[in-house]
Amino acid sequence: MKEIKKYKTNKGVTMMDIVVAIIVLTLFVGVITSLYYQIAYYNASIRMNAMAVHYAVKIAESIDKMTYEEVTEELNEDARTTYDLPDLYQANIEIKKYSEEDPTKEDIIKKVTITINYQLLDENKTYVLRKLKIKES
Repeated sequence: MKEIKKYKTNKGVTMMDIVVAIIVLTLFVGVITSLYYQIAYYNASIRMNAMAVHYAVKIAESIDKMTYEEVTEELNEDARTTYDLPDLYQANIEIKKYSEEDPTKEDIIKKVTITINYQLLDENKTYVLRKLKIKES
């Protein structure tokens, strides 16, 4: 007859099995936690940037409705109340005449730069929108 050798006896869970399980669990929990944090961070970043784009476009559309003479640096003074900006966002509207760069040109074009600043987890983020305001005859 052939001899049957038992290599392992089934006496339940050994300490080695528990240690291996804890090590594997620790590795996967760290990876999953890191992935969850990254997903949450980028989700918040995308939402904040989308809101900054929304407010910049809202300001640009209102500038399109204004006459050429109404578009001045004074738009900065009441930007927060006029465009319902929340406290997290700061808007800066910079207006430069195209004729300032080249005095031989006629004053019919203004360069408008709309800058929206906001903070996300101690990082300062900025969204900039540039457009032209052209004097209509």
